[in-house]
Amino acid sequence: MTSKYLAREEAPIEPDTWKMLEAAMVEVARSALAGRRLLDVEGPYGFGLKSMPLEDVELQQDLFASAALPMPSIQVGFMLGKRDLAAYERDGLPPNLKPLIDATMRAAELEDTLILKGASHLLGLLSVKGSKTQSLSPWSELGDAAGDIINAVTALDSAGYHGPYALALAPTRYNLLLRRHPAGNLSELEHLQTIAAAGVFKAPVLDKGGVIVNAGRQYASIVLRQDMNVSFIGPTKESLEFSVGESLALFVRQPGAICALTE
Repeated sequence: MTSKYLAREEAPIEPDTWKMLEAAMVEVARSALAGRRLLDVEGPYGFGLKSMPLEDVELQQDLFASAALPMPSIQVGFMLGKRDLAAYERDGLPPNLKPLIDATMRAAELEDTLILKGASHLLGLLSVKGSKTQSLSPWSELGDAAGDIINAVTALDSAGYHGPYALALAPTRYNLLLRRHPAGNLSELEHLQTIAAAGVFKAPVLDKGGVIVNAGRQYASIVLRQDMNVSFIGPTKESLEFSVGESLALFVRQPGAICALTE
């Protein structure tokens, strides 16, 4: 994506300040995003991509058309004080980046919600049609978690999806995995990491349950039109207005390679 669409040339700040803002956004996003750990990422393909073309479908006999995957956009605005930015550029004094951090966290929350839960007219990993479902027990006893995940993996394996598997869990479920077995001093998380060898991840946007997928972009991936970035909107009385934005979509090629973990 070229910088002209970010309006950075119009902002009265120096290139090194842009680098500082971008680095802070990237650091926060990497710590917050779960979907990008779970799935491969494709792109970015450029700002002009409004939809991802899919395979042709037959509308009726001898009549075909190409379906398309819409590319929703995320835009979260924030303000930074002019004097704070001027002090940074003149004296190296660190500006208050809390508005940028909050905006990045909100954008990351929206991204993971889009990928895992979906949105209006858009399906997520937990709602895509044709996926499998595994009900979770309360995990009150050591070993319950492994038993449930083994059942989910067995269902995927029986359908021809043989791994490696990646697992995302709601925080309440993930935190239970930190318990250690009395014998062997092995945590349940370490045990599950041998089952879901592509990774076990905490997904804060989930309030319960989780999802396990056969890893690999041939099954499902995140398609980026525009990666997360900081753009300039314009000046206000005492501040400069920016936004954290991105555009992406969940692309599921094999719904059967996904198993939703429900409660």
